Order: sequence, then C-alpha cells, then structure tokens
Amino acid sequence: MSEKSSSTAGPRMEDSDRPAMLNKLLGSGSYESFDMRCMVTGQFAVGKSSLVKLLVGDNVSEERRPTDGISLVEGRCGLDIETRSWIMIDPATYNALDVVYNKVLMTSVEEDESKQTKTPGKHKSDAKPVDSQNKEDNRSQKSEATKSTAFPVNLSSEPSTQPPAAQSLSPQMSSGESKKQQMKKKMTTKMTKKEIRKRMEKVLKSGKYKMKVGRLIFWDFGGQYVYYTTHQTFMTFRALFLVVFDGSKRLNEEVPDVLCFPGQHMTPTPAVFLLHWVNSILTYCKVVYAGIPKILFVATHKDKIPVEDVETRRALLYSEVEDLFKDHEGRNHLVLDKQIFVNATDKTDQEIGALKKAITELTFDHPSWGEKMPNAWVPLELEMAELVAAGKQILSLEEVEELNAISKVSVLDLEQLHDFLNFQHSLGKIVYFDTQQLRDYVIINPLLMVEVMRSFVTDKLFWPKKRRMQEIFRRMSDSGIICRGDLYNIWEQKDFRAILPYKEFIFNILIHLDILAEQRRYDTATGSRLPVENFFVPCMVTERNTTSFMDKECTPERAICLAFVFKGTVIPPALPNRLISACLSMWTLKQYEGRKLLFSGFIVVSFDKAHDIVVCVEGNKIILYVVHKTSAGLIVPDIATGVKECLVITMERISDFYQSTIHEKRSQQLPFHIEYSCSKLKCFISEEEALQTNEWVCDKHNLTHRAGNSTVWNQDKKEQCEENCPGLSDDALNNRPSDIELLRFSNNCSPSQMDELVVHLDMFEKSEKIKKNYPTDTEVASFLVLAKWKEIKHECNFKALAEALSKMDISTHVLCQVRRVKIAETDIPWEYLDCIPTDEVLDALSSRIGQVYFQLGTEVGLSIANLENIQTNIPRSLEAQNREVLFKWREDRSVKPTIGVLVQALVNIGRGAYFLQEILDNVDLNTLRRFEKERYKDKGAISKKSKKKAEHHSQQKMSKKCPIS
Repeated sequence: MSEKSSSTAGPRMEDSDRPAMLNKLLGSGSYESFDMRCMVTGQFAVGKSSLVKLLVGDNVSEERRPTDGISLVEGRCGLDIETRSWIMIDPATYNALDVVYNKVLMTSVEEDESKQTKTPGKHKSDAKPVDSQNKEDNRSQKSEATKSTAFPVNLSSEPSTQPPAAQSLSPQMSSGESKKQQMKKKMTTKMTKKEIRKRMEKVLKSGKYKMKVGRLIFWDFGGQYVYYTTHQTFMTFRALFLVVFDGSKRLNEEVPDVLCFPGQHMTPTPAVFLLHWVNSILTYCKVVYAGIPKILFVATHKDKIPVEDVETRRALLYSEVEDLFKDHEGRNHLVLDKQIFVNATDKTDQEIGALKKAITELTFDHPSWGEKMPNAWVPLELEMAELVAAGKQILSLEEVEELNAISKVSVLDLEQLHDFLNFQHSLGKIVYFDTQQLRDYVIINPLLMVEVMRSFVTDKLFWPKKRRMQEIFRRMSDSGIICRGDLYNIWEQKDFRAILPYKEFIFNILIHLDILAEQRRYDTATGSRLPVENFFVPCMVTERNTTSFMDKECTPERAICLAFVFKGTVIPPALPNRLISACLSMWTLKQYEGRKLLFSGFIVVSFDKAHDIVVCVEGNKIILYVVHKTSAGLIVPDIATGVKECLVITMERISDFYQSTIHEKRSQQLPFHIEYSCSKLKCFISEEEALQTNEWVCDKHNLTHRAGNSTVWNQDKKEQCEENCPGLSDDALNNRPSDIELLRFSNNCSPSQMDELVVHLDMFEKSEKIKKNYPTDTEVASFLVLAKWKEIKHECNFKALAEALSKMDISTHVLCQVRRVKIAETDIPWEYLDCIPTDEVLDALSSRIGQVYFQLGTEVGLSIANLENIQTNIPRSLEAQNREVLFKWREDRSVKPTIGVLVQALVNIGRGAYFLQEILDNVDLNTLRRFEKERYKDKGAISKKSKKKAEHHSQQKMSKKCPIS
C-alpha cells in the first residue's frame, strides 16, 4: 500500500478565494468529519501494543512492557479521503488545532443558515439504522444518521443508584449577573475573526487541506483482568475494533497462571478471551446501524510458526474462530474473511500492509466516517483545543457558557450548547455527564479519565514503588476497600496531580460509574449509622467465595431463586462488578463467619433483619437469591418483586450507560432474559414459559411446580389476587401480624364487616368500649380493636384472621393484600427524597392531609401509646395532631426521617404524595441540605433499625420500575 508524507505543500490559494473559505468557517453550513477510533483489544501479552507501533510507523523495541490501562496514540497516521492511501504523519508537525481547520476547509459546504446548528448528520452511507430497516416511506430519503442522532440525551438516561459522595463544587451565586461578572474576569476568548483568519491563512498556505486526510486514532487496551470494568467506559459504536490473539496457540489451549472470569469454572483459554471481548463490545456498544461496530480478528506471533506451516496454521486458526462464533447472534458484526496473521515485531511483514488495507476498507464503510458537523460549532471547539494545549483539563459549565457567550465569532444558544456538549461527548472529544451531581463540570481533555482510572484500578505490576503506596494497593487488593484519604494520597503522586483540584468532582464520577461504592458502617453499641469514609472497589477483588454461606444458609428450605441469563458463555465482568457496586450502594454488606461476604463475582447483602440478598455469577447467569432467616414461605412477595425489578432496572441502566450516545432510545434488546428456578434452586424455566403455563416439571428432580410459585417475583400491585394465587403459606399464616399490617387490614374492612369480625375474634365487648372512645373516627377504632386483640389473645395470628374471614364468607385473599406493600410513585425529584424535611415543610403539610394522624403515626413507627397521648393532649386541632406526629417522627433518630420515607407513609395510608410535592415545588434543594447539615451535624448518626422502611427510598427517584432502590 502506498504511503504519502503529509508535509507536502499544496498549491497556494488565490487571495480572492480566501474570504469565501473564511465564511465557510465562520458562517452557515457544515463540514464532514473524518475521524476513526481503532480500539485494539484482546488477551494480555498477545502483542497489541507492538501491533499499534507498527501501524503508526514506530519501531518495536525488544524490551516490551504491558499496557497500564489504556494507551492513546493519535496524530501519527491517517487516510487520504480521495485515494484511500495510508498517510504517515510526522509527530513534530502535528497540531490538534490545525486538524479542525483542515477538516472544515477540505469538506465545508454552504447550507441554509437556519440549519447550521442542527443535529449533525451523515453525508452518505450504505448502512441503515436498525430502527429503520423495514421502513420505505418518505423518511427513508432523509439522512440516516440525522435520524439516529436526535437530541437531547445524556450519557446515562437513569441517575446512578448511588448517593452523591460530595456536594457540587460550584458555589451557588446570589444572582446570574454576579455569576457572569465573575466569569468575565476569568474567561477570555482567543478565537477572534482576526485570529481565525490568521491561522486559516497558515493552513491555506500549507495546502494540507487539499490532501483531505482523515484521522486514525488508536486506543490500545491493557489486557489484564483488573481493567475489564473500566475499559467499557470508553467503548463506542463509532469505532472499529481489533481483537488480537496469539496465533501460535490453539484456541482451546490453557492460558497458564490466570484465573478465569468470575463464576466461570471452565479452563481459561484464548477462546474464552475472544468470547469475552466480542460479548463486551456488543454488550456495551449501542447498535445504531446493523452490523456496526465491526470486529476484526488479528492473529499474532506468526514468527513462532515455521514458515512452511504458516498457511496451514492460518487456515486452522480461523476455522476455529469460525466454529467458535458459528451460532453467535452478533455474527454480522464479525469480519471473518480477512484472516490476518502477523508478526507484530517485524516492520517489513507483508501482513501489516494487508491489515492496513482491511482497516481502510472497514473505516470507509463505517457510517460515522464523514459525519456532518455544523460550522457554528468550530469556534468553541477551537477554544477548548487551545485550553487543552495550554494544559487545562476541566472547565466548569459556567466557564463553558461564558466562553460561548463572549465569543466574537459564533454564539450558540443554550439548547445548541447542550447539543454541542452531548455530541462532543459521544465523539469522545470531551467527557460530560448530564446528571444533577455532575453537570456542573466538563472534562475537555478525555485523557484525564484514562489517567483517573489507571491511578488506582491497575495491575500489580504497575503498583507504585513507595512503601506507603504499596500498602494502600495491597489493602485494596485484599479487601476490595479503599478510603477516601488513600485515594487522595494516590492522586498526590506526580503523574496524577492534575486530578487534585477537582478531586471531589472526580470522586463523584467514580461513584456515578459504579467503580466505587460506599461502605455502610454502624456503631456496634447503638446500631447507628456512621459517616462514610471507606469505599468498595469490586473490580479489584480477585478472591473467590470460600465460606459455607451457600451450603448452610442459602438452602431450598429458606431461599427462592431466579437467574438473569446472558447470551453466549461469558458475561463481561464489568456488568456484574457494576451490579455488585450498585447493591453495595443500596443495601448493607453481610458479615458471616467473621468475613465480609464480598468476593469476585459474589456478594451477600442484608435487606432487613429477615431477608438477605445474594447476587453471584455462575457461567452465563447472574443468579439472584432472596434468603429468609427461617423459611422461604415467609419471604414477603413485594420484597422479592422489588429486588428483582431493582436489579433489572440497574442492569438496564448499566447497559444503557455504556450504549448511550446522542441517540434517543435503545435500539436493541437487553443482553439477558430471566429464568425462574425450581424449588430445589437448580433447574430453571424461562419467564415467558413460566407465565404461560399452569405447571411445569423440572428435568433434574422430576418435581411438578405450580405457576403460582413464580408470582412471588411478580406482584403486580393489583387490588385483587390472580386466579392462581395460592394464598398465604403455612409459615405466613402462623405469623403474628404487625401493627402496620393490622392497620391495612382494618382499612379494608367496612364498619359492618368489622362488627361481625369482632364477634368471631371474641372481641365484641372490647370493641364497644373502644368505639365509645372514638365515636367520630371509625377507622382508628377498628384498628385499635385489632391491636387490642393482638395484645390480649394468645392465638393472634394470620391463621385466626383467615378462619374468621372464612366464617364470614369473605375470601382469605384479603390477607394477601395486607402483606403487600403499596409502592410509592411520585414526581418529586430523587435528589429531594434523601433530604430531611424542614419545619416549614412539615407545618405546611400538617394542614393539608386531614384527619390521619393515627394512621400516619402508625405507618412511621410511633407507638400506640404515643399516639393516644397525642390525642389526649391535643384533642381538638387536627392540624396540631398531624404536626405533633410529623415532628415526633422527625426527632426519632432510629431511622433517617427523609422525604422519601414520608412519601411512602402517605401513600400507604391512602393520602398520596401530591400535597407534599406541591409544597416542595417552592422549596430550594440547597435549603433542605443546609437545614440537615445545621440541625443534625451534632446529633449523632442514623440508626440501622428499621432500614427496611427507609434506606431504600434514599437512593433515587421512586418509581414503579424500581421500588426498592
């Protein structure tokens, strides 16, 4: 393949042509962007870095070291747009700013001015977006890429399940004007028309733009297991993937001295790593165009094969690759006809030319090659490039807005600026997370995130040499835990000091990405929750579970089970690691036999005092167990359903996070489906089949299972049970109802039904006395009758209630609903739900919710004695009674009294959260945060008690999709 030098000067442009070219840069229209990321992946020690060196024209040294994290190589080579020849670039002449000028000048076209800042689109492509494959209407005439790049969208369509680690770094200004004045003092623009004209003249004189060269950027991914959770953050469908493997070994040969992936009991082989990388790429890259991204296999170590055997070995290798992926559903992404086999140490190897040709063909066929960009974006892109060249890494969003506002060339409105930031993020040119906690800053140099990741998520080979640093990394590797202070100490090293000025912001990004998860701790004497100082790093945990928990505790008698089954044989480790982080952020890590139950691909957390949750990887399944302390029959269906839905939503969020670009909705199915286990927890049936059949027989144990067995995972929040509902289990019937369950039961009984019920419960006389004390409040009276029954009767269980209902010819399925939990649904922003309500909020609410103080007090955990005292001391004012209940609840430090807890209580008593939402519309979030900080800073920690009622509300906005989180 011919190679050209990019230093050749082109013809001088006539002076009369220059104003037109300047107008293209500063005015309307768009240009075509020719950039391609080549992401080089594969098992460790297979020659990836050597291969990249040869592709960019470097020599390969005899002494080679593994890649620490990701190595980025840009500005070294490109492709001639017209001749398709491979162009080598002298690194001494490379200038990132000139790249922007070149792209604009060589392809810019005039367009309708009204369209100049619209969504970028594709100039042409044979590839079709997957959501338009079968459409033959007028819309098919439009640019496919324009359809697939609709705005607005952010990188993660759902907020993280984890709580913020720190407050936003940007101070709140008293007014927009003062903010702008401050920014003007700091921000100055360099991109004046005069400056752009001057620089453009230089580019025009060089004639480089005439050559029309597109850029190739190589991302060299480290192959060690520890990096597999962080690599996926940088994957995108806007790339070409090379999966490299050692061709001197057969695909089924064992890879020595390496553990297989979590939950994998197979022998680690090159085939396992090939499956891992293909599955990872297709799991984490959004499929916008059918068959994109493309995955090219490259075999190395040809020099280890006798010359006469090379062609035989090539045919054998790719026959094995073909057989490995013959039934893979992502086969249309795989390039299987190139059969590249190289010596990655020999610059003269003819196969390097064949590899370049393959990369060229795949690049020109890629829909992102030649995407249209608005010319109006160029000045801001140049400003950012200037700042990066000057060593700037991060800008506040206010600085970006100010930089745009003071531009002397082109000013974008706020919507256009939002589009610009999100699209630049999708291109990998910046890092911008449009979420409440992170949107205040823009990382203008994406390499900073690569440095952040490798600063602490790194292979042992790259641990710092200093003794203190070695201790930090050893502790993290052994326990999977790092404290905030240790991470800051790591960033004080010379290589990472650029992170320090923004350490809190970066820390929040790591939590948002689930790379870190907070460790909840409690005072052993009081059970109170302690401040968070330590954080889990699941991807650094390599030890496997060796405890007896699964054998002794997670048994068929005490547990239920389902599986998230993934396509293929290997689950990308990033997904279970991030799922484990999410679990750690929502629930408390369980200790058993003196050990924390966090291992590679395995975790046990406590949901409440009776329920534990197990998440573990087994083969191509992520298995979820809900374990009860005494009996599987006592597992609360709403807890099982909520946990299942929460994990489904979390995995959707993780998948969407990696896949999200500027495109609207996920255009592919989730990479997993759900299966339910048999009663022995070993055999599985698909969810679709389980919901369509009345019974099934498991293959291994020959046991018949009723369809109702799966309903524990699928409580649909209906007022009535399904026809196949089996009713309460024997264990549940023998349980004593709680006060809250009695309240729900009494609320569902009419006065006439209660009159009959008390007769069957032998409570008639007591009932009459209580009713006289509450003549105007029959709901409270009915509840107190049942509470008194529980207090004085020995046989006061659900079975006694069921027998009474049967005598009254009332369905005992009423009791099923009593044990259900109404899941709160609200439009209150999730950031508010973890805050403690102020006096003003509680005062306003107490006057709007009516006569519910007794019901509300019971729901939030106040004792009956407390509530009766309130009724005695404040007999006439409903508002005062409500206020007293609310303030007593807030002062009770047995559970954090959040707005989320209050929302759930209001929903449970039938009042709903509308009034509270209306009140909060006029309350600033910072006011709530200041109130909590000032009022509670000296009042101790939050107790672990009653976490079941509260903690799960604090993580994100309540929804019917994820009720537990």
